[in-house]
Amino acid sequence: MKSVLITGSAGFVGTNLAEYYLKNGYFVFGLDNYITGSKENTSYLASSYPKTFLFCEHDVSSSWQPVTSMLLDFCRDKIAPIEYVFHLASPASVKSYQKFRLETMWANSLGLQNAISFADTQKAKVIFSSTSEIYGSPLSSPQRESDWGNVNSFGERSCYDESKRFGETLVYSSNKVNGTQHGVVRIFNTYGPRMSKDDDRVSNTFLQSALASKDIKVFGNGLQTRSFCFIDDLVNGLAKYAASKLNFPLNLGNDHEVSIIDFANLVIKQTQSKSKIVFKEMPEDDPPQRKPDLQLAKMHLNYSPEISLAEGLKRTISSLHP
Repeated sequence: MKSVLITGSAGFVGTNLAEYYLKNGYFVFGLDNYITGSKENTSYLASSYPKTFLFCEHDVSSSWQPVTSMLLDFCRDKIAPIEYVFHLASPASVKSYQKFRLETMWANSLGLQNAISFADTQKAKVIFSSTSEIYGSPLSSPQRESDWGNVNSFGERSCYDESKRFGETLVYSSNKVNGTQHGVVRIFNTYGPRMSKDDDRVSNTFLQSALASKDIKVFGNGLQTRSFCFIDDLVNGLAKYAASKLNFPLNLGNDHEVSIIDFANLVIKQTQSKSKIVFKEMPEDDPPQRKPDLQLAKMHLNYSPEISLAEGLKRTISSLHP
């Protein structure tokens, strides 16, 4: 039986990715320390796949020696060595990474180094979850992988943006020094089932407000844009990248661009909510545009998101408000 290891397995992306591999006949090892992950997500995976999911509560930034011993013993006795290590462990929403600034930086540096070191012992491929935020306030749109980014290193978002940029450099440098083929995916705005109820990313915030008939808070004039990717499309892209021979950074997301004000109105329509839109002051370093250039993903992975925003919202709303 093939196997994968997923750090941040109790998080939104981690849980959905774990279930994808479990459904496809893999054994999945999960690591998470629950500073932002959900114990309910772990319980769901453990109860649904009791024979093929193994979880360890652990801080990826600490020594992996206890984890390594357990996993290697298990692999030796029961299953094939680990094929992929997905390093997803890191706070990802603005509220969470501003609450856990240093933990965010350690997860994307020390934690990533631990993941790489472990993967090298297994001859496994690391897939590091970078972010669209490495582009900062973009100088052009759509954002291409060749763009170097325009990022504030001394601001409210810097702990996340710059630690992800460092993580990309760590992957590049490790490959150069050790002759490995670890890779990087730059994830753009993603939404869908199993996102934490208090996650403050815009899609979840708007949906939670609409379902509770509370005001939907739009920052600035609402003309800033985002591109929203449904979780199933992202997971499909992650799996394709892992199975490929690619090791350079690749955008994954949906390239359908929508303004925040239009998105708010769509959420109200889809939920049939009585919520009102109210405008708030724009926070520091909030990017004016987010739209991935997906040409490389289409060329190398035949990747193209399939689920429309309207359909994705419908599925998400059903999971939140059955």
